[in-house]
Amino acid sequence: MKPYDLDQVLYTFNGKHPFTTRQACEGVQIFGGIGSGKTSGSGAALAKSYLRAGFGGLVLCAKKDELDTWKRYAQETGRSDSLLIFDASGKYRFPFLQYEVEREGEGAGYTENLVRLFMTVYETISRRSGAGGDPYWQSAMQQLMRNCIDLCMIARGEVSVPLMHDVVRTAPQSPEQINEQNEEGRYTWREGSICWQLLIEGNEKQLDKWAQYDFDTTANFWLKEFPAISPKTRSGILSMFTTTTDNFLRRPFRMLFSEPPEDEKFIAYPELTHYGAVIVMHLPVKEFGDAGRAAQVVYKYMWQQAAERRDMSESDLPVFLWVDEAQNFATEYDMQFQATARSSRACTVYLTQNLPNYYAEMGGASSRDRVNSLVGNLQTKIWHANSDPETNNHAAEVIGKSWQVRRGMSQSFGNESFNMGDSSQESFDFDVTPQTFTKLPKGGPENGFQVGGVVFQNGRIWSQDKTFLFTSFNQKAP
Repeated sequence: MKPYDLDQVLYTFNGKHPFTTRQACEGVQIFGGIGSGKTSGSGAALAKSYLRAGFGGLVLCAKKDELDTWKRYAQETGRSDSLLIFDASGKYRFPFLQYEVEREGEGAGYTENLVRLFMTVYETISRRSGAGGDPYWQSAMQQLMRNCIDLCMIARGEVSVPLMHDVVRTAPQSPEQINEQNEEGRYTWREGSICWQLLIEGNEKQLDKWAQYDFDTTANFWLKEFPAISPKTRSGILSMFTTTTDNFLRRPFRMLFSEPPEDEKFIAYPELTHYGAVIVMHLPVKEFGDAGRAAQVVYKYMWQQAAERRDMSESDLPVFLWVDEAQNFATEYDMQFQATARSSRACTVYLTQNLPNYYAEMGGASSRDRVNSLVGNLQTKIWHANSDPETNNHAAEVIGKSWQVRRGMSQSFGNESFNMGDSSQESFDFDVTPQTFTKLPKGGPENGFQVGGVVFQNGRIWSQDKTFLFTSFNQKAP
């Protein structure tokens, strides 16, 4: 297979400054206030350039009209046949837990990978609800999930959110309950417990030494440790678990993420994007709320991992992750992913109005550090018109300072005289002042459909020895 040319030019700023695949793989962050033209300007220009280059990709949807936008992009670039629309119809499905168990690779079925997946979902939910981040509670829920997953896998060789929920729902609430008998001598808890049933099934399996160790550990947890936890503490742990999994127990998410389709060709494997598919997650947050957000975060996380472990000798086609209203879907794992995305040829593009959007959604005492880490790892930054001081100041700081000559004129009047003079003063100041970003053209008829922007790329010197480039994007460009 001919290696993909990383120096292929995808787009040219101002018609002469190239933006290459190599630079796309280093990530793009686009900022712009409401109505600034960020989506119809630089967003549309880059999206269509990625499609023309044949990239596969994943598109997350915050707004309902995102699908129509990408249908139009695909039609304009001859890529309509590449779109795979993952929506509530259930045509395409993704039983994500079973996928993680059965996929290729040494880490397939590794319990900690599944636990980390759930914790990513929990992070998304908890930060919006203002739930605390006490390490004990998070560790306790991880322990619960770890033992739940192991029990399902050892007993039945499969795992799903509904099965996990049944195990936790029917787990013993006290040591005494395990051996409780009714007047007829029947064990009341055991007869109605899925948890007990799976323990019996697992005990009857012929296991190797290491699998037996795992089973003994999980059996000890469910029969001794879990029932002995104080009711108040156990209630808190269960509440964390159910708030994380609840969205996946209801329609359409139970069907989409737990029930496989009749025909395997309708499973929306993340790996399809490695061969040119463009998967649009049409479960918009504005339509499905937190459930739609959680579902897309799950898929994004698994897509990122699939991108990181793919075999470049089989397909080195670049893939893109496209997230408008990115504050809705950002997670801590994004920082880790972006740090290595370049070697995976994964081209991340995040669009949002301003930095405070990220701060508010990431939550917690260290939200600013996490946001700064994420934004800092996206090497191309495009700023459009903005009225947010923090974002504009950040843009000015990123671009940097140099010695500036400020000129002025003075006038003086006397009884019989009038004097004029020129003055100049040198100061170390911003190359692009924060105020500049409030004056950029926003497109539309009044600006000839030209959207103004400022582009910065780490390590790049543009014309006239500048670290930034004033540019424009034509909203009417094909």
